[in-house]
Amino acid sequence: MARHDAVQQAFTELAPRYEEAMDRELGGFLGQGYAEFVDTLLETSVVGEGGSILDIATGTALIPRRLADRVQEPARIVGLDITPAMLEQGQARLLSGEHPAVISLVCASGMQMPFPQGLFDLVVCGFGTHHMELSRLLSEIRRVLKVGGNLVLADVGLPAWWRAFWAGALLEGLLFAYRLVYRNARAQAEAAALANVRTAEEWHALLSDSGFIKVDIAESRTRRRWYPRALTMRAVAGG
Repeated sequence: MARHDAVQQAFTELAPRYEEAMDRELGGFLGQGYAEFVDTLLETSVVGEGGSILDIATGTALIPRRLADRVQEPARIVGLDITPAMLEQGQARLLSGEHPAVISLVCASGMQMPFPQGLFDLVVCGFGTHHMELSRLLSEIRRVLKVGGNLVLADVGLPAWWRAFWAGALLEGLLFAYRLVYRNARAQAEAAALANVRTAEEWHALLSDSGFIKVDIAESRTRRRWYPRALTMRAVAGG
């Protein structure tokens, strides 16, 4: 099965309980819930009147919903995801609430987005980058961001010492065991994506090489010292 199809299958199965699953997983990983983490991520992500915002791998559209309470009206917020079932759940949640900003959901890949160049003032992606080819994703993000536009990313990151030879061998063994024990689509998709997880230093280089400036990366403390880190990354689209 192609990676694209495996990810779509995994999140189709997860869609009805996605927010509950993220809440449980982030609670175990970081000691804080999904909505709390999103609010922290978006603390300084405010766009002025008439601005446009894109949330990539939006899932059930929690980030657009939380953003809608922060932005100045009128603003346009777009949530993009590759899995129709996730967007259906997101649309149902949008219909059940009132939001001052205009929110629309689009089914497409973050690596091939159906938007013109320089459309957005802000692009956000929370815990979705490890499922995509990073060079293609960052190229597309830079394309759709205005010069001077802001990028805010959060995802799992590896501690630098995981790049040691012995740590890499240990990781391969753990992944092999994980695939044998957990055979559901979500577990398989996450195991496959772990090879795409980067260190903070590697992320800094990727963002700089992709045309971003003022790159700032913060590492969240996890509940276990040997856990992967949660990285929060902010950057500006260069000219």
